Amino acid sequence: MWDNPDALNRISRLVLLATLLFAFWVIGRATLENLFPFRQVTVIGADHADTQIAARALSSKLAGGFFSMDLKDLHGQFDRLPWVRQAQIRRLWPGRLVIELSEHRAAAAWNDRATLDTYGALFQVTPWTGLPRMYAPEGMEREVARRYGEFAKVVKPMGANIEQIVVSARLSWRVRLGGAQIGDNAISVELGRERLTERLDRFARFYPQAVAAVGPLQRVDMRYPNGFAGEPLRSANPKVETKHAKPA
Repeated sequence: MWDNPDALNRISRLVLLATLLFAFWVIGRATLENLFPFRQVTVIGADHADTQIAARALSSKLAGGFFSMDLKDLHGQFDRLPWVRQAQIRRLWPGRLVIELSEHRAAAAWNDRATLDTYGALFQVTPWTGLPRMYAPEGMEREVARRYGEFAKVVKPMGANIEQIVVSARLSWRVRLGGAQIGDNAISVELGRERLTERLDRFARFYPQAVAAVGPLQRVDMRYPNGFAGEPLRSANPKVETKHAKPA
C-alpha cells in the first residue's frame, strides 16, 4: 500500500475530510451554544430547604445550550438528591429549561436508619424526632406503609394516632397508640398475624367501655376471637379479659 500513490492519496483525503468534519462539528456546537443558550432555568416542586439549596447549586453549574446539554446526566443529578422522588426535565423553545421535581412526603422512621414515604419507598434522610417509628423486616416497606394508612383511619375517630408499629420476624404485628384522648401514656395493642384491621377496629369500638370500667390501659391483646385482654395502667388494678382463654 505504501508503494501505491493512489491509495495514499485516498487515505489522505479521508483523513482530511474527517478532520474538517470534526472541526465543523466543534465550531457548530460552540455556535449553537452561543446562539441558543438557556436564558431561564425554572425549578418546580423544590419545597424542602435541602432540595432548594441543592437545586440552586446544580443550576449554577449547567453546561451546554439548548441543543447540546446532556439532559440525561442532569436528570440523574437531580434524581439522586435525597428528598427527590422523581425528576422531569424538558426544554422549552427558545431558551428555557424546566426542571419539575416530586419530593418524598415523610410518613415514618424505618428501623431508625432511613425515612419511609407515603408510597412505601425509603429515602436516605435521617429520621427526626416526632415521626412515627416503624420496625419490621426489610422488604416490608410497602406493606407497612399501607397498613399504617389503614390503622390511622381506624383510630382517628377515637382521638388517637399511630406512634409505632412493630412487626416481628414471625410477622406478628403490634401497634402503639398515643394522642390527646389516650393521655400521657401510650397504649400497646397486640394484633397478631391475621385480621389486623378488624382487630384494631374492635379495640377502637370497645376501648371507651374498658376505660370507663377499669381506667386507662397500657397494654391490650386483641388476639382473642370476640374480645380482648387488657392490662390497666395501674398495676394494682385487676387484668381485664374475656372468657376466651387462648389467643387466636
